[in-house]
Amino acid sequence: MYKLGEILEVKIVGIRDYGLFIQDKKGRKGLIHVSECDNQYIRNMHHTFDIGEKVQAVVMEDDGNRRFALSIRALKETKGNLSKYPRPINFYVNHKHFWTKSHYDAGFKPLAEHLEGWKAEKLK
Repeated sequence: MYKLGEILEVKIVGIRDYGLFIQDKKGRKGLIHVSECDNQYIRNMHHTFDIGEKVQAVVMEDDGNRRFALSIRALKETKGNLSKYPRPINFYVNHKHFWTKSHYDAGFKPLAEHLEGWKAEKLK
């Protein structure tokens, strides 16, 4: 089982419009969702990635069994230096782990602060 935030080198074994199927050196299979492949829109995954290509990615989720989820985008955004960032925090939204900053605890407060203004603007 991998730790959240661990950096792995994996091989692409399948490409779909919704993401990359990858395999680690131990033979475990995982997925890199299209939204985690780059910080920009990818029009065609087949033009960006190749089967057999090795990529580095950071572990976002590991269920402890056979499957795990990775992110190339998170690794690019941190420029590969995860030591400057706090350890990833797990919180569940449809059983997905998200990489967040530990001091950020705003919840719905920003939405609540702007809601009345948005309503008034829409009613104009």
